[in-house]
Amino acid sequence: MRDTSTMGLIDLPRLPMTAEEFQELPQVEGARVELWGGNLVVMAAAQMWWHADVAHRVVSFFREGGCSANHELGVIVAPRDVPIPDVVVFRERVTDTRRSQFPAHDVACVVEIVSPESIERDTKWKPARYAAARIPEFWLITEDPDDPSEADVEIYRLTPGGTYELSRKWELTDLEAAGYDSRLGFDSRLGA
Repeated sequence: MRDTSTMGLIDLPRLPMTAEEFQELPQVEGARVELWGGNLVVMAAAQMWWHADVAHRVVSFFREGGCSANHELGVIVAPRDVPIPDVVVFRERVTDTRRSQFPAHDVACVVEIVSPESIERDTKWKPARYAAARIPEFWLITEDPDDPSEADVEIYRLTPGGTYELSRKWELTDLEAAGYDSRLGFDSRLGA
C-alpha cells in the first residue's frame, strides 16, 4: 500500500465543476491542471529547457512592447472550460495579480508552445476552444527542425467566421529583433 501521508491530497467538488469552483482549487505542484467540459485534466508541467526558454522569451517580447503578458494562467473560454495556455497576453494591464484565471474577453492573444506530448492538444483542441471564445490571436510555436535552439512561430488571427487563419510565420529570433510596437494596436503591429 502506498503512503499518502505526505502527498498533496485535495478534496474536489462534485464533477462536472464550474470555472468558479476550479478557481478555488489549490495549485498542484509539478502538475498542470486544466478544466475541460467541467472535468479536470491533469498533465505533467512542461519540463523541457527549450519549452521554458521559449515561454520566457515570448513573455519578454510582449512585456518589452508594453503588453501585459504572463505564462500559464487559466483562460475561461466557457463556463466549464479553463485551458491554460503557455503564454497569455491581455487586452489591458492586469491589476488583480492574485487571480489565476481570466475571462476570454480580457485576452488578446494566447500562445501554445508544442511539446511532443501536447501536439494534438495544442494544434487542434485548444485552438478550436480559443476561437469559439473569440480570442483575437493564437500563436503556435514549434521547435525549428534545423536549429534546436530556435523556434518557429505561426501567428493566427480570428476571422469573422470564428476560425483562425494563418496570418504570418516568423522565426522567434527574427520576431524579437523586429520588436513589438504597442502603439500600433495588437492586431496590426507586425504587418500583413
